[in-house]
Amino acid sequence: MISQPDLEAALKKTVLLYNRLNSPQAVTKLVNFSPEMVIVSFAGPFCYECGDVQKYVDGFAKDFKVFVDYAELVQRKTRETTPHSVEATYIVKTR
Repeated sequence: MISQPDLEAALKKTVLLYNRLNSPQAVTKLVNFSPEMVIVSFAGPFCYECGDVQKYVDGFAKDFKVFVDYAELVQRKTRETTPHSVEATYIVKTR
């Protein structure tokens, strides 16, 4: 299991990297996290029919791997919170 401080540090770095690479099409922020679960908000001019939302949600999990090689984020659910934002819930899985 990843420790709370290590997870927090990795998530903050992931948010910074993700936003640098994807803004303004998608901007993310950390909503909540624990050593078992992470909730992230994505905002932007998504094309739901094109699969953009899934691309951005998957991209965040891939960026997380840049900072942590012994754990991964596995997407569990995504829900639309406004017409231009979604929240994704990930399970933290150690390898």
